[in-house]
Amino acid sequence: MSDEALALLIGEVENGNQNCIDLLCNLALRNDDLGHKVEKLLFDLFSGKRSGSPDIDKKINQACLVLHQIANNDITRNNTEWKKLHAPSRLLYMAGSATTDLSKKIGIAHKIMGDQFAQTDQEQVGVENLWCGARMLSSDELAAATQGLVQESPLLSVNYPIGLIQPTTKENILSTQLLEKIAQSGLSHNEVFLVNTGDHWLLCLFYKLAEKIKCLIFNTYYDLNENTKQEIIEAAKIAGISENEDID
Repeated sequence: MSDEALALLIGEVENGNQNCIDLLCNLALRNDDLGHKVEKLLFDLFSGKRSGSPDIDKKINQACLVLHQIANNDITRNNTEWKKLHAPSRLLYMAGSATTDLSKKIGIAHKIMGDQFAQTDQEQVGVENLWCGARMLSSDELAAATQGLVQESPLLSVNYPIGLIQPTTKENILSTQLLEKIAQSGLSHNEVFLVNTGDHWLLCLFYKLAEKIKCLIFNTYYDLNENTKQEIIEAAKIAGISENEDID
């Protein structure tokens, strides 16, 4: 398909032309550069990252649901051309958002999530609420969303998201990671830790100012409870912070 033809098709899709949406969804099934490009474009329209007609999200996810139903009938179930609807993909996610059948929604969610590891009990995303806008992000999702920070800010070391306290052993995981960092590099970089407190995520930044390590906590939720504050203070002591005024 020429760039000109694709641009015209995309324009019609943005305007809500259902026939063109169906065509673009079929193109998105392809496992080549064009297929991946079109799939991302559809997802950007579906999620609102790219503007389209007011009901564009519903038209797209319904088209994906139709394809998902076709992909799971007896004739096409084992056809590799429908691979994106049998494995984690944007198309599969959009199809799952459209179905009202709870058993099918759970089945799709299992395919998307697989054996995703949760840092805390509270973090685990239930398969039935994968499409809920108010759910807590998982570690993998947060890690993917923050990958760009490292590229944009080479002076930052962004660590994989962790739970503050290990649910079984009650170990302070932030303390453990700081010990490992100190052993490896002596906190020579500005270290960013994305920490799950059990209620929500917060960001801890350990940085050096005038040859002194300080800690900045970015918290957009309600005030931290005293136990959480104390655990962070204990972790900060490992970094050489002994005064509360060095924790903001």
